[in-house]
Amino acid sequence: MKSTALIAFASLALLSACATQQPPAESPPQTTSSAPGAASPLAKLKEQLAALESMGLKVDESADALRVTMPGALAFASASSVVQPSAQEALDRIATAMTAVAPSKLTVVGHTDSAGGNRYNQSLSETRAKAVVAYIAGKGVESTRMTAEGRGEEAPVADNATAKGRAANRRVELLLSVQ
Repeated sequence: MKSTALIAFASLALLSACATQQPPAESPPQTTSSAPGAASPLAKLKEQLAALESMGLKVDESADALRVTMPGALAFASASSVVQPSAQEALDRIATAMTAVAPSKLTVVGHTDSAGGNRYNQSLSETRAKAVVAYIAGKGVESTRMTAEGRGEEAPVADNATAKGRAANRRVELLLSVQ
């Protein structure tokens, strides 16, 4: 009887000790760096502009900017600075991206081939860059966030001796950066 009482007392003591023990502390939930909204403004711009390559534009990324190259034939008719309808969808997407990523800035750089006089080409490249800025400003982007430059024929990317090279040199580059 003493052994039964001893077992009962030990069991009671053990149950009492278990009932007063604190449960183990839970670890806080793990967080990841891919939380919504964690992307950099430049990454957000890139995401917004992902469809441009399927429209015939070239998109290059550097550490602090995106360079969108629009072929001249897509953007303008020969010797014209009126934005072609074929370029409007791409420019609309750029305007939308700039609106979505408020700290973004845009520099539009117009380029020509070497056909024609140097003065004429310089003027045409400037007028085309300004036309792109005006188009995007017309979509609601503040003009203070954009600049236009003309480089004329001074920065070729291909040989002006061939038709294919001249076509590559006629282009508009849109440099998008964030502050």
